[in-house]
Parts: sequence; structure tokens; C-alpha cells
Amino acid sequence: MSLNQKGFSLAEMVVGVALLGIMGMVAASFFVFTAKTKEEITNEIEDKVDNIIAERMILKDLKFSEPSFNNVLITDDTGFRFFDYVSDVSGDPEYESPRKLTLEFGRRNEFVFITTNDKLGTMMYTPAVAYELGALPASAMEEASLTFKSLNKGNEVSKSSPAIWQVGNLLMLDSPAAVREMTATGPNYKVPARSPIFVGSVIAPGESRLSPLNLPGFLNRTHPLYPNETIQDEDKFLRDIPPMGGAAPLVRLKAVNIIKYYLDKDPQTKTVNLLRSVYKNNTFSQGQLFAAGVSRVVFSRNNARDSLIYYQIIRPQDVGK
Repeated sequence: MSLNQKGFSLAEMVVGVALLGIMGMVAASFFVFTAKTKEEITNEIEDKVDNIIAERMILKDLKFSEPSFNNVLITDDTGFRFFDYVSDVSGDPEYESPRKLTLEFGRRNEFVFITTNDKLGTMMYTPAVAYELGALPASAMEEASLTFKSLNKGNEVSKSSPAIWQVGNLLMLDSPAAVREMTATGPNYKVPARSPIFVGSVIAPGESRLSPLNLPGFLNRTHPLYPNETIQDEDKFLRDIPPMGGAAPLVRLKAVNIIKYYLDKDPQTKTVNLLRSVYKNNTFSQGQLFAAGVSRVVFSRNNARDSLIYYQIIRPQDVGK
């Protein structure tokens, strides 16, 4: 009797199909795992790149925060002024204490400070430029009238630094001369020496006045020599500027930015994110996302004698470490 030697038996076909199925499942699992791993690696790389960019921007903002020192009134976690800076002597032990300001959603959400606008820079300013001298009086014992016109009188600022006097720019007047209130026994060493300041925005080209910054409780507007007097405009600042080294005062006109770092919760993901906003035209811009999934952000200084500001972004996975 002859036997058919061609083809596969039913059992062989069942085993073959089963093997092919197992191999297909293994291959599919491998491809899914590979794709998932690739996506995770890509997301991790993107997160790290975003974090590096954000960290560089934060470092840059903190690096140019010199205008905030002794001017911004924001307090730290213990009630001390975060931007107090003592460069000489002080009789108050609080200036030896560290400064720590913690952002935590629902408790303290924002950190606002002033930075130098490094793109526009600073110029030395001659106070006499801003005034118009009246007619000379008949008597030498009488003084001529002096009328304030504009920091940009005769377009002097526009000619010297065209980029500074542009509508919308925020400008600060200050001086290298840091002074203290004089008391009956001498300077008041219990407070940091500081310069008087005025901050306002350019509202029109040409010979216009600055519009004073409208952020109540943000800046110390009092005159350091006369704590009961408030510097409300450019004229008051220039008339009371302290001399430095001789009879002539030194005045700086610098372009500045007001930066706000704040925490906000995403309504969809419920994660807390760190955002950055810039003050422009009397309002803060829409926040730019800097870090997602944040638990806390800590800004700190070793003490009031150290001007370096440190920061740390703490994520939920870092808590307890």
C-alpha cells in the first residue's frame, strides 16, 4: 500500500499556526515596547532641554536683579525683606540671618522683582538737561526759576540712547550714592544704605513725562535721607538727589524689567506649573511655562551681606529626599 508523503497533517498545521501566533505576539510586543521606550526617551530629552533653557533664563533674571536690592519690599518666609542688602556695617542682627522665599501653590504663589534690561542698558544722566531756566532776576540775591520739562528735553536721551526712550519702556532713575537717614547721633546704621529711586514708563515720544509705576506696596518710594518724603516723580528725584564726592550728583537712567515668577494649576492635568511673566504697559503679560509638575520653588540668600540669589525647583518626586 502506498503512503501520501506530501503536505502536513492537521496536528502539524495547528502547531505551526500556534508558533506563528506566538512569534507574532512577541514581535508585536517588541515593537510596542520599542516605540514606547523611544517616546519616553524623547519626552525625557525634551523635558531636560526645557529645564536647561528655563534654568538659564531664571539664572539670567537673578543675575540682573541688582535694581531690586533695598528697593523691592517683598518679604521672605520669616518676614524679613528678601532684597535687603548691607554692604558696610549694620547694628541689626537680622541682616546676618539667611533669606528664604518659598513658592508653594495655595500658600504663596508669586515672586516679583526688578531686573536691568541688559538689551537696552544704562546711561549716565545730567540733571540740568531736564530743566528750563527762567529769566535772570534783577537782584543777585534772588534765584531764577527752574522748571522741570522732561528727562528727554531737547530729545537728549533719544539722541544719546535711542533704544531707551521708546514708548512702553520701563525706566529707573537712581544714583551710585547710597545714603542713610541722618539722626541726632549720626547716620542710622540700623537700615541699609540705599539710593533714592524713581521708576516710570515712557508713554509718548519726544519731551514727555514718565508715568509712575503703579504697583502699590512693591517699591520703597521714600527718600533715604528723608524717610517721611515720597518720591512721586522725576522732578522730586532730581531736586533731592544726594551729591557724590563733590557738589555734582551722579544720576543713572536705566531700562528695567519687572519679572514675576508664579505657580498656577493646570485645570486639566491638575499639575502645578511654574510660569514667568513680564510687566508691560501697566499689566503683566500672559505667563510663559517654565517648569511643569512643580511642588515648590525656593529662592534663597545666605544673608543680607551676600547678593547672590540661589534657587531650587522641587518636584513631587523630590519631596522627602
